[in-house]
Amino acid sequence: MNVTWVDKHLAAAPLYRALKEIGICWNECAFLNVFEDDINDIKSFEGIIVAMGRSVEKELKRHQIRHEFIYHPATRGTVRKTENYNNHVKERIGHIV
Repeated sequence: MNVTWVDKHLAAAPLYRALKEIGICWNECAFLNVFEDDINDIKSFEGIIVAMGRSVEKELKRHQIRHEFIYHPATRGTVRKTENYNNHVKERIGHIV
């Protein structure tokens, strides 16, 4: 679809809104894909690693990479509602601000 997380489109839009609400600066975030990028880049990352989705969480655990967990912003169900997703993100990673 020729978009990236940095574009703040599609699944990135609800994530952007949720992070903005808790005071995390989007421009200070880095987005790596545990299935596509070099796992060593993720292992050596000095910031806080957030797993977006259960499959990512499972892969990070497999590599023994410490992380926080949030649902992927394109998740289905009631958590997808803006207010619910914002609350979820705040509950899961609001402490890092």
